[in-house]
Amino acid sequence: MTERPGHSLQRRLLFSMAAGFAILLILISILLWTYARSAANRTHDLLLAGAALSILERVSVGPDGPTVDMPYSALEILSLNPVDRVQYRVFVPGKAEITGSEDLPFPTNSELAAEPAFYDSDYRGAAFRFVLQGRRLNAPTGAEWVAVQVGQTVEERASQQWSFFLSGLIGLGALSLIGLGFVWVAIRTSLSPLRQIAGDLRLRAPNDLSPVKGAPPREIRGLFDAINGFITRLDQSRTLTETFIADVAHQTRTSLSALQGHLALAVDAEDFDGMRARVVRADRQADRTVRLTNQLLANAMVIHRSDKASMHPVALRSLVRDTLAESLKDSRMRKIALSFEDEGIAPGRDMIHGDALSIREALRNLIENAVRHGPADNTVTITLDEADEMVRLSVDDAGPGIAEPNLAQATERFTSLSDSTRGSGLGLSIVKAVAEGHDAELRLGRSLLGGLNVTLIFKRLAVSLSLIFGLIFAGSHAQAQTLRIYSATDTPAMQPLIDAFIAATPGVEIDYVEFQTIDLYQRILNSDPDEMPDVVISSAMDLQVDLVNRGLAQRVSLPVDASPPEWAAWRSELFGFTFEPAAVVYDRRAISASELPANHRELATFVRANETRLQGRIGSYDLRASGVGYLYASQDSLQGPQAQRLIEVLGRAGLRIYCCTSQMVEAVAKGDLAFAVNTIGSYASSLVADMPHLGLHFFEDYNLVMTRTAFVPAGSRNPDFAASFVTFLLSEMGQRAIAEQTPLIPIRSNGPARTEIEQLIKENRGTFLPIKLTPALLTFLDVLKKQAFLSVWDTSLARLP
Repeated sequence: MTERPGHSLQRRLLFSMAAGFAILLILISILLWTYARSAANRTHDLLLAGAALSILERVSVGPDGPTVDMPYSALEILSLNPVDRVQYRVFVPGKAEITGSEDLPFPTNSELAAEPAFYDSDYRGAAFRFVLQGRRLNAPTGAEWVAVQVGQTVEERASQQWSFFLSGLIGLGALSLIGLGFVWVAIRTSLSPLRQIAGDLRLRAPNDLSPVKGAPPREIRGLFDAINGFITRLDQSRTLTETFIADVAHQTRTSLSALQGHLALAVDAEDFDGMRARVVRADRQADRTVRLTNQLLANAMVIHRSDKASMHPVALRSLVRDTLAESLKDSRMRKIALSFEDEGIAPGRDMIHGDALSIREALRNLIENAVRHGPADNTVTITLDEADEMVRLSVDDAGPGIAEPNLAQATERFTSLSDSTRGSGLGLSIVKAVAEGHDAELRLGRSLLGGLNVTLIFKRLAVSLSLIFGLIFAGSHAQAQTLRIYSATDTPAMQPLIDAFIAATPGVEIDYVEFQTIDLYQRILNSDPDEMPDVVISSAMDLQVDLVNRGLAQRVSLPVDASPPEWAAWRSELFGFTFEPAAVVYDRRAISASELPANHRELATFVRANETRLQGRIGSYDLRASGVGYLYASQDSLQGPQAQRLIEVLGRAGLRIYCCTSQMVEAVAKGDLAFAVNTIGSYASSLVADMPHLGLHFFEDYNLVMTRTAFVPAGSRNPDFAASFVTFLLSEMGQRAIAEQTPLIPIRSNGPARTEIEQLIKENRGTFLPIKLTPALLTFLDVLKKQAFLSVWDTSLARLP
């Protein structure tokens, strides 16, 4: 009668899990991912549309055709996204480019309309999301369209999409837990036969290795048979182990009994010669007993270490030499000619994956067997060579060898083929166990010396030496590297920082090249990727943002304790490391402390009221030559209408322009100027420290704060060292070096005020307005915007009498 098959566990699990998870998880995950993408796009598309509309509202028709006054708010809207780079373009389709990047991709099969059109495209190797929107203007030649394209990279958008998706998965996870409850019930019901088998095995006595009986369901029939098969093999293994233990006990008992018998006969001997003969036999038996014990322990050790956890890269050449050096210390080796030939293997090609201790034990047993079974003046040769991807270790001797019919029997335990030199019969058995543990091939044959040849053939670990040489080369190469830094910071100010970094990073050399801010910007902009420095440092924050926005920087992962304030970092690529407010430097002999204006409005009033007295005695930056000067002036213009009024008042008072803070301070010190505005506070403070007749002044309404920024160019030849240098600038060590050894002011200052400017900063803490590192800084770099701004500035200066 055919046995009725059991119920199907696979079908039961399939229905309970497929209904609860497969369809539900796949469908909901797809829907959730689609929703997350739509939500992320909708959120960021609003920013793009707002920026495009803001730009369109500032488009007008002038004498030369359509033009635009780029609004600061447009790029400030995009700065709400703190990560992505931005691009824009304003143009008359098919006629003229107005401003922005002329090579932005245009959407295919899309017509210009007043409604925003969104599309994705690649631009200069990065994925972008663009909006295209148009506006009809009435020009002298008739109505015509003006179009605006605004784009952002999609990094933050993708990150937000993942955030939405993962948030949704939390709810889905809660539903999954409920589903798992149902699955658990189904599995508990379906797997009850397995519990029965487990209970049967749990109640068995340790020596009960009989097969498990029963009629399991067909889904676990294979498992059931596998358990019974394992029990059968375990029974066989136990039988072999018991046999081995019995053999070991028998061999040990026999050897010890023989030793005891020889010693008893020696005790009973009536004359000295008879006792001596018995003691000599006892000594030989003791030697055999010690050898048997050592080989039994060696055999157990080899079997124990045959697992993969004991395997490591091993160089056979050095292992063989060390083993031979130990063997030569044995007095029995005095007449043995022992040699090692390794010319057949190239350097570094002797690496295998194995256990050095087991291989050394196998080699030691082969040498000892050759000595035991061979003549007193035996010759033993060890050879190491290679063939294809294999490494061969051979041992040849000039002894009697083993007859070919007995070769297979020679590797069995407790088998000795020689009556004259009877041993334990474990030597070749240990070698065989080592070969099996290393997946190596063991060959026995006739030696060219006339005796036995034993060869172990291992798989070669070909990559080991190349990796070692690679690491050595990398280390020596790293030590020889020179870190090239392009910077718009005076060398004396940066030298203590450079020295501190070199002291903390032995072997590093730094090539420091100094530029003016605009020259540095042009140098980086026009350099080929293979001509880039390793670090770029500048006080012109807007120019640095423009370089990073062009994709010329790479990300640097800073430790948490080395992160700058939120306003002084962008995209994990550009980092500020100093705190440098704009300051007024004044001559105490020309202006008393009571006369100092409290705010920018009062400054304009003060200059206008004292125009004759101050004519030609006020200094500031040349906005066309100084990047930081243009940054200060453009950011001042955002603070209210008094900024434009102040420029006009300074122009009427004969404003004198300079390239840098040092020249302005020098002019004030000599009495050529009564005061200078928008000087870099840190430089000014260090310069006036030794001039009692000069002073620093901050306003009560606001004081702009810029930060020197650093980034690692995408073409850096030493990006790891460059990242280390940027990290050092913001680390506790670097910030302390800035505070104690340079005229600069650290961006994180926790200690007491050391200088006059630090004390003034603490006293006026709430008045300092940091300039944020955002794409909004690109507004005043727009060609038309910059031309218009500088035109107003030129006009103001041209009013000089």
